[in-house]
Amino acid sequence: MVEIDEFWRIVDRARDDAGVATGPFDDAAVAEALVARLMTLSRDEILDFDDLLGEVIARLDTWEVAVACQLITGYISDDAFSSFRAGLVGLGRRTVEQIFADPDSLAGHPVVIDIAEGRCERMALYSEDLLFAASSAFAGISGGDEDAFWEALDARPESAGSGEVLPPDWKPGAGDAERAPERLPRLWALLPPGRWASEPRPAKAVPQADPHEGCPLCGGELSAQSVGSSSRRDDGTILTREFRRCLDCSQVVERTKRGDGWDAWRETDTVELDHLVSVRILLSAGLGS
Repeated sequence: MVEIDEFWRIVDRARDDAGVATGPFDDAAVAEALVARLMTLSRDEILDFDDLLGEVIARLDTWEVAVACQLITGYISDDAFSSFRAGLVGLGRRTVEQIFADPDSLAGHPVVIDIAEGRCERMALYSEDLLFAASSAFAGISGGDEDAFWEALDARPESAGSGEVLPPDWKPGAGDAERAPERLPRLWALLPPGRWASEPRPAKAVPQADPHEGCPLCGGELSAQSVGSSSRRDDGTILTREFRRCLDCSQVVERTKRGDGWDAWRETDTVELDHLVSVRILLSAGLGS
C-alpha cells in the first residue's frame, strides 16, 4: 500500500531522475521518470498513488491557487487548472507544502521567477502528463491496455478525486483578480494582470488546425497563433480544444479535436469565455497579427 510519505518519495525521486532538482524544470521529463518508477509497483500500488495524487490536487483546489494559475500562466479553465495543480505536484513535496501554508510563496520559486523574467515558457507548470502518469504506468504493465486502469479505478472505493472544478468562491472574470493584491501580494507584484497582454510569451504548443479556414461568424481569416488545452476523458480519449481570433471581426472562435479529427470552427460560448478571460486578452494582444 502506498501512503503519503511514500507518495512523496516517489515524486521527489522522479524529480531527481529527471534532473530538475538541480537544472531547469521540465514537466514532461518529470512525468516520464514518474511513469517509469510507477511501473515498478503493483497495480494496486499504482491505484493507491493515483488516489493520493487526487487528494493532493484536491487540497490545491483553492481560490488563491486558482488566481496563481491565472497570474502565472495568463490562462485558466477547469482542465488547465487541473494540469496546473499537477505541475505544482511536480515541483516536489517541500514546494507543495509551502503552497498549502502560503500560496503566495510561489512568487519566490525559481520556476515562477523564470516565467516572469522570460527564461521559461509561460505554460511550463501545466502537466497533463503528470496528471495521468498513473494511467500511463498502469497501461504499461497491462500490455498497453489503456482501458485497464479506468476499469480498475471504477472498481475501487471513491477517493477525494482531482477536484476538476474551479473553487466554489472563484468568481470568473478579470474582476476576481482584483482581490489578489491583498491575498497574493508577491505574485501580484511579480505578474500583475495585463502583463501577458503587454509582454506576450509563447504558449505551449497544441495540435494546430488549419488557420486559413474561415471564421464561422463572418468568413474572415483566423489568426495564425492559437491558445489551447487538452484533457483526458473518462473513456481514456484525449479531447483538445483550440481557440483562435478572427482577424476581421475580432471574435474568438474554437474547435475541438477528438482522436485524429477536428470538429468545425464554432463561436465560443460567452459563459465559457468568462472562465477564459486570458484567452481573450492573449488573442487580442497581437498573437495572430
